[in-house]
Formats: sequence, structure tokens, C-alpha cells
Amino acid sequence: MTGEGRREILVAEPETAGERLDRFIVRRLGDVSRKAVKRALDGGRIFVDGRSEGRAGLLLAGGERVTLTLDLPAPPRMAPALPILYRDAVLLAVDKPAGLPVHPTGDGGPNALEGLDSLLHSRERGERPILLHRLDVDTTGVLLFALHAAANRALAGQFAGREVEKRYLALVAGAPPPFFRVENRLRPGMRGRTVIVTKGGQSAISEFRTLGRGDGFSLVEASPRTGRTHQIRVHLAGEGFPLLGDILYGGPVTLPLGGERVAVPRHLLHAARLRFRHPTTGDGCTIEASPPADFLPYLERISRTPSIR
Repeated sequence: MTGEGRREILVAEPETAGERLDRFIVRRLGDVSRKAVKRALDGGRIFVDGRSEGRAGLLLAGGERVTLTLDLPAPPRMAPALPILYRDAVLLAVDKPAGLPVHPTGDGGPNALEGLDSLLHSRERGERPILLHRLDVDTTGVLLFALHAAANRALAGQFAGREVEKRYLALVAGAPPPFFRVENRLRPGMRGRTVIVTKGGQSAISEFRTLGRGDGFSLVEASPRTGRTHQIRVHLAGEGFPLLGDILYGGPVTLPLGGERVAVPRHLLHAARLRFRHPTTGDGCTIEASPPADFLPYLERISRTPSIR
């Protein structure tokens, strides 16, 4: 067995004679299921008088010494604390880390919505936060929620009307031109991909500005005018400048950096800024998130140090 486990030593009393091994263990421990005992038996982790035993139905004679190691239950996966970027009575913006889905998934793991529960437990209203837009699992940065139904309606209208200004930072392979614009049509493809099509699909528009270049990579500002799934990733890859670490769209997973080849653990895309009209006051509202730590080694090697805020 690898890893940690719960180790127990039991001595069968004389009156246990004739009792099955698995039932004896369950009875003595009290908080262990027969399924857990079966897993330990199958894994060779139960010994009777020093000999490995795999039979659940072994009948005890009384007086045996039973040594077993059980799997420890996996600790519950908790959503990480989400840094608050902005909060008022009707809006909440957090800085989403890489690897965190924005909504519940089928595996029961943590997600950004659950991560808000601890932040909002003191709210008097029982309303759940409403997700206003989405970020891919490995995309970091500004994630905005409405805390009131009316605010959700007002901002949903701004998103639908393309009135919300979205600014991303992207670390890409190659040397893109100073400015470029991509306009095409996208639709869902196979195995979670989004594909470019000539007919059908949905209109997708992105504008890009190159902020600086390193050795084999560049820092690009992406401004999507529409909000299609994987839009920035597909548009960059389609132009020949895939995101670093974007396996799905052909981005490099290693890169020479500082004299050695380093692994790129995720696609390096960061939601840096949202601008919109506040749903209550109508005033302009700007929310920004600084680049995450795994961007910094690349930013330090940009030949023309850009202003990224």
C-alpha cells in the first residue's frame, strides 16, 4: 500500500469463535463498513497471526491477532478562499485562481460559487450569488457576480449588448503583429473543442494588441467583442499564436526560460479588467486583477516592458 492509512490491531476474544473475519472487524471498529474491509482484504492489508489473509469469510477460532490497514477517507475538497476585488450591496467581484471551475461540475469538486458561501454567510437575504459571465477552469482573474436579481438583469443586458469592456492578458507562442483583429464564426466541436466554421455557428470577434516580446513568446492584450466558448484561445491558435500551455489548441507545454526548459502547467490567460455601468448608480465601474504568480517569470523577460494595468 502507498500513502497513509488507518492501522488497527485487534485480538479476537474466545467468544468470537465461528465469527466471520469481516464481521468481526466491522463489529469491533464500529465506524468501518464491510466494503472498506473488503478493499483492505483485496489489497493484502489484513494479517491474521502474521499471515496475509484475503478471505472475508474466514471463520475465527478465537484468540487470533488481526492487524489491518484501512484507507483513510479522502479529506473533503474545499473551495479556496477567493480574494475580493470589489464588493457592495449588489455586486461582488473575486480574483479566480487557476484550476477552479466557476460552477458545480459532475465530480463534486470545489467551484467558485461554493467558494462564495463563506464570504456571504453574514448576508441577511437568502439570495444566492448569480454568475454574470464565465471563465475557463484554468483562466485566472476577474469574476463578477450579482447579489440581487435586479442587478443581474441590468448587467446581463450590458453583457448581451456588448457594452461590457473585457480585457485579458495572454502569453502566446511566437511573435504576433502589433495589432490584429479576428472575425469569424465558431461552433462546438469534438472533445470539448471549439472550431472555426465557414457556415453556421455564431459570430465571434476579438481584437488583439501585442504588449511585448520575449524569446519565443509574447504578451498580448485580448479584447473579445463577443463571448463565445474558448473564443480567445481559438482565435489566437487560428492566427498561429496559441496560448502557452494550451494543450487543447496546440500551445507549447515547455519553453526555454532563463537558460533552462520549463514546463507550462496551464494555459496562460488572465482576465485582467472588466468595465461596465454600475447597475444601481449608472456610474462607470472598473474592476482589475493583477497577473498571477505564474505569469511573472515570463513578464520579467519581456523585451519591451509593457504597461499591463
